[in-house]
This record gives sequence, structure tokens and C-alpha cells, in this order.
Amino acid sequence: MPILRLEIDDIKYEVECKEGEEKLLRESEQLLNNKFEQNKQIKNLSQSKKYLMISLILAGEINLLKKQNEKEACNFDEIISELEDLENLVEKKING
Repeated sequence: MPILRLEIDDIKYEVECKEGEEKLLRESEQLLNNKFEQNKQIKNLSQSKKYLMISLILAGEINLLKKQNEKEACNFDEIISELEDLENLVEKKING
């Protein structure tokens, strides 16, 4: 199993991962570092509180994305229903 050396908020970690997970972990490392950078005002908190705040921020973003996804899925279902209705009307028109 590969061992990755990650640095998050200026703290170095060694993380063991499955083969093929390296890219995802590197992207996650970058995402976390970006969040810490965007939220510099939390620098005065303890490490555990900083991680809690970043976790809450990310959880909020995930929830927003889920809600948007659900809304888009509902809209997609409505579009399919309308297309099916239109298809039925066209068939009735063609078949007289």
C-alpha cells in the first residue's frame, strides 16, 4: 500500500492508502488547504477547533450541493414527464 506525505495547514502527515487513491487524497489535501487559506480568520483557534470549523464549512457546502442536485433531479423528472405527454399528443395526432 502506498504511503503519501500530505501537508494540511502546515502540519505534515503520512497516510497509507489503497492503490489508486493517491490522486483523490492529493485533491483533498489541496481542497483543505484552500479552505484554510480562505478562512484565515480561524488561525487563532486551536488545531481541533480549526479542523471542526473547516469540517462544518465543507459539510454546509456538501448539503447545498445535495439540495441543488435534488432540485435538478426533480426538474429533470418534470421535463421527462412533459416530453412523454408531448409524445402521446403527437401519437394521437398521427394516429388520428
